[in-house]
Amino acid sequence: MLLAKNCFIKDNLKTRKTIKLGTLYEYRKIESAQIVDSGEGKYSFLLKFDGIVEIERPWFSLMFQGAIGLGDDEHHPRIPGAMSAAIHNLEMVGGNEQNIRVRNSSASVHREALNGFIFCMSQVRKMRDAVGLFPDYDDCWYMTATKAHNLGVALSVLLRDRITSGRDSGNHIVDPCIPLANLSVHCRHEPVSYIGREIHISDASLFTADQFMRKIWDMAFVKPPSFLAEKEYRFSFTIVAGDKILIPIVDNLILNAEQLADWAL
Repeated sequence: MLLAKNCFIKDNLKTRKTIKLGTLYEYRKIESAQIVDSGEGKYSFLLKFDGIVEIERPWFSLMFQGAIGLGDDEHHPRIPGAMSAAIHNLEMVGGNEQNIRVRNSSASVHREALNGFIFCMSQVRKMRDAVGLFPDYDDCWYMTATKAHNLGVALSVLLRDRITSGRDSGNHIVDPCIPLANLSVHCRHEPVSYIGREIHISDASLFTADQFMRKIWDMAFVKPPSFLAEKEYRFSFTIVAGDKILIPIVDNLILNAEQLADWAL
């Protein structure tokens, strides 16, 4: 398995020896029609429970936070970014300390990820599978998929160094008023999930409520099925200083990745 990065010839890692990170918000407004996604990092779902469905209480509280009080809402999972729910029909038919049972219910759920840097590649079996994925680009470089973790770690280190050097030089990547004590960069990387806007969940469904909530935990990894052909494998970076998540104040940055050029095929 390979990870492919479609690009222009001038931007190929093997020759330019740099990697560009963009933000979720940048991809909402980027000019290129082949990669723009005005809904990048945000999504609205119509969630339908067909028949009787059992949901773990913490996930129920998360799904309907603020709309239904169970007396233990402070224990529901915390997720990054905004979430809101509008209940269209909710029939609770039982439950216990662990689970809530609902029947023939529906709700609209809106999720939006925190803004952050991302790096996007395509997961393909062979080099030729990446050809034509993004027709406007005239080149592509590849990396074995087994190096995904190492790439995430290396980019995290480069990003952290760029943030600190930018603070020293006045080229700020994050809010200059926030101290950078205990600065760290965390990378999550995995294939993007392509999920439709209407989700049906039943007691016999292979796609359970629990699985659904885990899928939308981080909206940086969810896109509509219309983007399925991209076969995207995404790296998402969270910047933390102390106990605060820091949001980039620039749309993109270019990292000196000379040390990674030998990884490219």
